[in-house]
This record gives sequence, C-alpha cells and structure tokens, in this order.
Amino acid sequence: MTTLIRTGRLAHLLVGAALTAGCGLLDTQQPNVIDPNSLNTPQAAEGLRLGALADFTFAKDGDGTTTQDGLILVSGLLADEFIHSTTPPSEQEIDQRSTALVNPGLSDVYFNLHKARAGSEKAAEALQEFLPAPEESPEIAEMQSIAGYTYLYFGEDFCSGVPFSRATADSLVFGAPQTTAQIFTAALAKFDSALAHPGLSADDGTITNLALVGRARALLNLGQFGEAAAAVADVPTEFAYVTEHAEAPLQLQNAIWVFTNQGLWSVADQEGGNGLAYISDQDPRVPADTLDSDEDGFADTGLDNQTTQYALFKYADANASVSVADGIEARLIEAEAELQNGSYGPMTAILNNLRQTAIDPALPNLATPGSATAAQDQLFSERGFWLYATGHRLGDMRRLIRQYLRPANEVFPVGDYHKGGGQYGSDVNLPLPIDEENNPNGGVCLDRNA
Repeated sequence: MTTLIRTGRLAHLLVGAALTAGCGLLDTQQPNVIDPNSLNTPQAAEGLRLGALADFTFAKDGDGTTTQDGLILVSGLLADEFIHSTTPPSEQEIDQRSTALVNPGLSDVYFNLHKARAGSEKAAEALQEFLPAPEESPEIAEMQSIAGYTYLYFGEDFCSGVPFSRATADSLVFGAPQTTAQIFTAALAKFDSALAHPGLSADDGTITNLALVGRARALLNLGQFGEAAAAVADVPTEFAYVTEHAEAPLQLQNAIWVFTNQGLWSVADQEGGNGLAYISDQDPRVPADTLDSDEDGFADTGLDNQTTQYALFKYADANASVSVADGIEARLIEAEAELQNGSYGPMTAILNNLRQTAIDPALPNLATPGSATAAQDQLFSERGFWLYATGHRLGDMRRLIRQYLRPANEVFPVGDYHKGGGQYGSDVNLPLPIDEENNPNGGVCLDRNA
C-alpha cells in the first residue's frame, strides 16, 4: 500500500537548504534570489512532488490547528455527515446551506485546493523534464493522478463555473469558468494521462489502481456507469491509497479527528429529516458516540453548549490516515453499474459481499430491493456508510439530484435548523468565494444547481 506522507513544508525547507551552497567571506549574494539553474534538477523536482503531496493532504484533510477545516470536513458539513456544534457563524452558514461568498472557511478550502492542483501539475512537469529516466518513474503518473483528484473535488463540491488559472513565468493567466461536466472531463484526462505514462511499468500496482479508481469516479460523475465499472474491474478490494498524518506538529494532525473529538463538529444523525441515520443505525462503519467526559450520564455537548456532541472514532487519533481511493469504492462503482442496468440482485450481491468480507465482524445481508427507488436508496446508503468522511457524500447527494432526478428537498437537510431558530437554505454545492470575482474572465457561479 502506498501512502502520501504529509511532509511538504519540511521538504521545502530541506530542499531549500540542500540547494543553498556555502559562501566565502568575500562572496556576495542577493537575498531572496535563487539561481534558477539550481531548481532544474531531479532533487528539486522531487521537492516539488513532496510539496504537492503536502498541499493535497492539507487541502483535503485540514490540520490540527482548528483554523483549516479541509475539504472533507466542509463538504461533509454541507452534506449530511456533520453538524455544527461550535460557534463560528461562517461554518454554521455552510451547515445551514446558506454560505455567503465572503466566508473565510470557504475561501481557505477553495484556494488550498487550487494550490494543490497547481502544485501537482507543476511537479508532474518537473519530474518529466528533470528526472534522468522519467519513463521509469511511476511518480509522474502519481502526480497526474493527484491533480485529477483535485479536479474531481472541484466538480463534486463546488458550483458550476470554477475557473482554473495558471502561473506562467512571472504572470498569471486567468482561466475561464468551466461547467461541472467540463471539470469532470478535465479530471478524466488527467487520469488517462497517468495510465498512459510508461513509468507505470515500474509501479507495484498502487499508482495504477489510484488512477483507475479516479478514472472510474470521473466517469461515474459523467453518467458513464458501464465504463466506470470496467475501469475498476481489476482493482483488488484490499487496495488503499491514503494520506498520512502525525501527532506533532499540529499542522500534521488529522483534522477530522480533531474537529469531531474536540467539540467543534458532531457526527450528524438523520439531519434535516433526509440525512442518513449515522448514529441511530449504530453501524460499525461510522463508529461514533458521546464522550461523556464528565461521567455524569448525560450526553456531552459541543463548544456551543447546546448541540449533542457525537465524536467520530473512524479515525482513532490525530495520527490516523485518510483514504483517497480504495478497493471498496471500486466494488461500489460496480454495484452502481448493476443498478443502472436494473440488475438489483447482482447489485445487492456485490454489496453483501462487501458486508461479509470487508469488515469484521460481518454485517447482516441486505434483501434485494423490489423497485428502482428502493435500489437507489440501498446503493447510496451503502456508499454513505462505507465512504463516510472521505469526501464522497456531497458529490453523491448532488448526483441523486442530477442523475437520479430527485428533488433537492428530498435529498438535502430541510426544515428547522438544529439551533438558533433558523431554517435550512437551498445550497446544494459550495459557491465560489468573492475573491474569485477578480478574475476578468468571470469568477462567479454559472449556476447553483446540482
């Protein structure tokens, strides 16, 4: 199993130190100026790769400072995975489906994801150019795949209209707004490039499977279900590619564990009437409970002193790794292809095989549904529990609207919000932050639909 190691900030420092030559007493150097030739080396390209991995992990998972939420947390808050149990109004806006364009949490996640996207693309280019034998390096395909996942996240979590700007030399080339379908098509191209790279001949299968699951995820979002299933047919169920974390410093911690175990965000339960029963079902795939730290028999509350705080134990501690892609997702994609074919028996057989073999102790078998609606409910519930807190749920809820033609008010939380006396809004995706309006090509949502 290959893992991403979140050491990018340290890597930048180490690479910088390695590239700085010693100087004599009479030597003079301009401060803050680096010889461009020192960057055109295999070592510098590897430094860019490490930095890109760090940026990707940071954008996806956040950190333990509690100032950087990460995309999994923010998208899960807008979906039905988490509820707001602390006080900052900017995060409550997201949970309440009424995110303002001036929202620091939104801006941070958006620009961190763009940084990860640009960094992985740059790293892939640098490795291709400066490695002595790039055709023997699977790391190039890895960087192309990581870039592909950033496009997936933009398409699944943000509104239609995301522009992709690029820095060239000393200038910024502003991108044009891209539709949701265009973003998924761009993701697909990244995965196809990764899978076509000759360096995969040296791969042990991990990077190949990472790209295959990403490719299938892009195809799923594009409504090409049979092609998506075919893409993951050879991905083993035990495959996993994860981002890694550490206890110290805080910037390396798993923010999902930090936020749910320190009274900031609580695991949701049937949120807004439409949410999945993550607590009530007592499903071991979403292990959660109150901490009862005072041992008085009463359920703990979050930092807002009013919301019941359910801590998530899927991630055991601040060191816990977080999945990017795995073989369970591959099987769920195959099950959805059976759903699309109207083959509810084979679909349920795939789901039951996972319930019997991918968790210990095994879960009870599901009955074969008798209608399309019941089959959809079964498939998306299983996806919700298997893929909880991995950055899939908001995209799935949007697909229920876009591909399965369900009304938004039957998919997303609705009605009375759980605190403050307000109501849920109408957001089904994250908007573009107001900072993007500086883009002369247009930096506003093309639409806010699913």
